[in-house]
Amino acid sequence: MGTLNRLVGLLGLFTLFLAWAMPAPASPRALAVAGVPLTDQVSVAGQKLLLNGAGLRRILFLKVYVAALYLPERRHEPRAILDRDIPRSLRVTLLRDLSTDQNIEALKGGLVANNNAAEMEAIQAELAQFLGYLKGVHEVTAGTVIHLDYVPGEGTRVGVNGRPLGSVPGRAFNRALLRIWLGEDPIQASLKDALLGG
Repeated sequence: MGTLNRLVGLLGLFTLFLAWAMPAPASPRALAVAGVPLTDQVSVAGQKLLLNGAGLRRILFLKVYVAALYLPERRHEPRAILDRDIPRSLRVTLLRDLSTDQNIEALKGGLVANNNAAEMEAIQAELAQFLGYLKGVHEVTAGTVIHLDYVPGEGTRVGVNGRPLGSVPGRAFNRALLRIWLGEDPIQASLKDALLGG
């Protein structure tokens, strides 16, 4: 009986070892920036996008938000992203409570700084539509996630905390919007580098 018990015990240990040695099923890896967990891939319109880079937006000593950029394949040059009609997603996770007006003014400032007058004129209707979606969100608190998902042939899907708000048509608008972070005069140079995988 003692021998049988030892054999059962050894078999149990062997089974446990095999379970430990077997590779775990593949799943998106998680990482964190400023305590915000991020996965290394997301799905937009049925297409898998990879985390290109993520970083922290600061204003003086204040941590404002974490931005993460997802692309079909990793790119490290802004033009390789901005000049190509590819699906992409920018996810912004707020670290502070902001009023809708503060959020809108920051976006407008970034757009004007990185797009010339003709480019801004060309997207006035799309910008008004986009700002209309944002104005409908009355509470923008810490932890809120803003989704800006671009789908070629459709436009920019705008969402908050996984809830779709609507879609803004056109490639030009998404390009102008993304220049806030990746343009020649980005909202924060170190954040631009981080989004580019630097």
